[in-house]
Amino acid sequence: MGEAKEITKIIIKGSSGYCAYSEAYKDRLTIEKEKISYEYLPEEETKINPVRKWNYTTNSPLYQTLYERIIKMLPEYLCKDPMELVMDIGGIEITVIYSDKTRYKQEYMVTGDYFRDLFVEIRHMIPETEYMPAVLLLTEDFQEEREE
Repeated sequence: MGEAKEITKIIIKGSSGYCAYSEAYKDRLTIEKEKISYEYLPEEETKINPVRKWNYTTNSPLYQTLYERIIKMLPEYLCKDPMELVMDIGGIEITVIYSDKTRYKQEYMVTGDYFRDLFVEIRHMIPETEYMPAVLLLTEDFQEEREE
């Protein structure tokens, strides 16, 4: 019997979907055992919609605990058939890379709320000095914007 494959990297990509060109974007969050990075690329960079890139490397036990929790949660989402929604939204693509370099990739045409529990855990990994990655936004994030 072979060794169990370990997840070494999770890549979560998002996009704006149907909207004005000036608001369109693609983003990518990469999570590894000791590193997290993010890239936000607007189709048209402006003063209020700039390119954003950051990455952090850490050996924090808290980060490691969150990472392990997320790794345990992933199969629940990767093994079930995604409920496809036909809306003016961009897809959420999740790629998992294993220790033997194999990959699993799936695109989901759903809102971030489909991944609520998983995304809430991942959001705890985002440094407070950074904007929340667009791909991790949930319905309540948009409701809070409207109330302000």
